[in-house]
Amino acid sequence: MITDRKEETDMVSASRCSLSDVKVGDRIQCSGYIGTVKYIGPVENYSSTWLGIDWDDQFRGKHDGTVNGVEYFHARFPKSGSFIRPEKIDLGQSVIKSIIDRYGRKNYDQTAQQLQEKLFSFQKSINAPFLELVGFDKVLDKQSNFDALRVVNLRLQNIHSAGEPGQLRCLCPNIQELDLSKNLMSSWSTVFEICSQLDLLYWLNLSENILSIPEDIQDYTFPNIETLICTSMYLTWDDILRFSVAFPNIQELRVPFNAIKSLETPPNILQNLKILDIEDNCINEWSEICKLSVIENLEELFLGNVGLKKIEFPGNERKVEIFGKLKKLSISNNLIDNWDSMNELNRLKSLEDLRCVKNPILETQSEANRFQIVVAKIETLKIFNGSEIKADIRRSAEYDYIKMYGLEWLNVKNNPKREEFFKLHNRYLELINKYGEPEESELVVKSKSISNTLVTLDLVHDGKTISRKLPQTIIIQKLMLMMQKVFSLSYRPNLVLVSRIDPNFRIVLEDHRDLGFYSVEDGDIIVISS
Repeated sequence: MITDRKEETDMVSASRCSLSDVKVGDRIQCSGYIGTVKYIGPVENYSSTWLGIDWDDQFRGKHDGTVNGVEYFHARFPKSGSFIRPEKIDLGQSVIKSIIDRYGRKNYDQTAQQLQEKLFSFQKSINAPFLELVGFDKVLDKQSNFDALRVVNLRLQNIHSAGEPGQLRCLCPNIQELDLSKNLMSSWSTVFEICSQLDLLYWLNLSENILSIPEDIQDYTFPNIETLICTSMYLTWDDILRFSVAFPNIQELRVPFNAIKSLETPPNILQNLKILDIEDNCINEWSEICKLSVIENLEELFLGNVGLKKIEFPGNERKVEIFGKLKKLSISNNLIDNWDSMNELNRLKSLEDLRCVKNPILETQSEANRFQIVVAKIETLKIFNGSEIKADIRRSAEYDYIKMYGLEWLNVKNNPKREEFFKLHNRYLELINKYGEPEESELVVKSKSISNTLVTLDLVHDGKTISRKLPQTIIIQKLMLMMQKVFSLSYRPNLVLVSRIDPNFRIVLEDHRDLGFYSVEDGDIIVISS
């Protein structure tokens, strides 16, 4: 069989379609699945005319376009192709029909008349021939004010066209944000027809549409659009560069889950871009990422799950000139297995916010240690994995880092191996110049018995003090619950650590960290604040 049973049983619910309406390249919907028409014609040993469909869902079909040794079309995946009857498919509706269906007025006759008058006035103003309103005969009984629409969500509305010329501008000219994700448009030309009627549009989501790029794309320009989201559209970087010329002032571009492998970028494109998300693409090499440095205004770069194993900038200067404005970087879910990559990030001039979880190198250290190491290695960092790095937290992390590698430093400080040490610990010399060299007595390796991991702290609330011996491995969240019980609190307390030696040293304890992260000592005080 070349169709499947689900297609046959769902046939009644699909919109009827004449074969003359269908052409190769059309995007269609059938039984809730979206695909592309790749073939129209006969199939050997089966009567009548069939449509060869390449489904977006790679497991929806039965084959790759070849049946009984005959290749009718080429599907993207081994099981994404199938044949169905033309009458089973839905070719979709216009964006106008979709908006009225979703946001329509209760009094449709009045709305249609008002829209016709507006359209007539519009066509007179531009000296255009009369534009006839079509497709408004089955409007849902809803209420809305189309002129008031600013944010419009048309995801999964089977939209295939912009409608008649000028209709969208007359119906809802004030749209600023528009979600057209997962519809039936087949070309960027349709997108451009829609954009050309929305002068206030600045945010556009086209995710999960598969769009061909027209040859005359240079003729289109939409300077008002600042944010463009194109997730899961099978785009290469060359595709993105081609259509981006239509959006010269784009500031935020999100293209995760596409077919991006190389990132060769000419210097005269995407020059207003500040935020770029290319997560979940198969890029692998940091050298490709460096090709984005021609985008001089880039401030935020999202590189999660792109296969990176190492970060390495060209040259050996202390600070690199490239990515000079980059403030935020996400490199989570990669394959980075070396601390040298963190050293390299210190060469970025402006990096303030780093997101880095689920990389092999981080798993070699406890959560507290990895925080201290990364903070100590990157001097400009202000946020790490969502946690703010205030001055006292940085001071504590850098000082603990000095102690962490202090014995190793004392062993190599007077021999040639010190250069190898500095390669591994890029800021160590800078830190000991800042805080002073650690005393050997501070660095004696302590016993790891449970008695030596306990610390005696004073717990204080509302003038009442209770002393407790606590393990340094206790999570702050658990400590909060314990103090809630000890002091019979009806609310979740905030905890502040006060140093025994310096009462002016106060730090708010974060609930996801352990007590040892804050280098607590016997006699330190934990105060409850509501």
